Amino acid sequence: MKIEFVGTGSIGATQSSASTLIDNKLLIDMGNGIIKKLKQTGHPIQDIENCLITHLHGDHFGDIPYLMLDRFFYKIEAPIHIYGPKGLKKTVRELFDILFPGDYETVQEIAKVDFIEFEKMEHENIGNETYITSYEVQHGKLKPAYGLIVEKDNKKIGFSGDSCYCEAIDTIIEQSDFSILDMAWMESKKSHMGLEDILKITETYPHKKFATTHMQDYTREQAQKQEIENVMIPDDGDKIEL
Repeated sequence: MKIEFVGTGSIGATQSSASTLIDNKLLIDMGNGIIKKLKQTGHPIQDIENCLITHLHGDHFGDIPYLMLDRFFYKIEAPIHIYGPKGLKKTVRELFDILFPGDYETVQEIAKVDFIEFEKMEHENIGNETYITSYEVQHGKLKPAYGLIVEKDNKKIGFSGDSCYCEAIDTIIEQSDFSILDMAWMESKKSHMGLEDILKITETYPHKKFATTHMQDYTREQAQKQEIENVMIPDDGDKIEL
């Protein structure tokens, strides 16, 4: 699997909102500015077949109206399926009506975005022999919020989504070959993991490999200084192959 870190920052960071592209076809989260970022890095929007939204905070789903408009303007016929928590379609509609009042039906008629809401995905095939399993994680007061495992070609990538360090994070790590983890802060929070959590995780799982995302600038700088052996601290646009 080819992994591209489209965005690795958190709210307030200089780098873009956390978003990861897999094999140029599957996007994990679509926060503010991600559609323009994809265009700037040469990724045709029509190539994206599926998107998974981990939770309904704006820095993870806020660019869906702009995706819809892009598909509308360029008459993109290839379908796109957007998976997310219950309430996704209604929330996107409400956001669209705030941003572009009165245009939703006209745009959606051409854009044909397929919203698929879920409470649990268990090894679900979303096409291209790509399978998704979801895990409910703990992200402060917001419920539900999901972590994910993406499986393809006998490889598994784990995503924490936005979460504190909880039992579900261990489950995702244990089952994955490579895990992409929230590291917003230096210390643990009720809604996010911090560098101290990542250091604890690497001690617990010394033979696993990790990357961090959703980072504040200071957290990123301090983590880079640590030079943690089995942790990648990516910048926007970095790519790896699993």
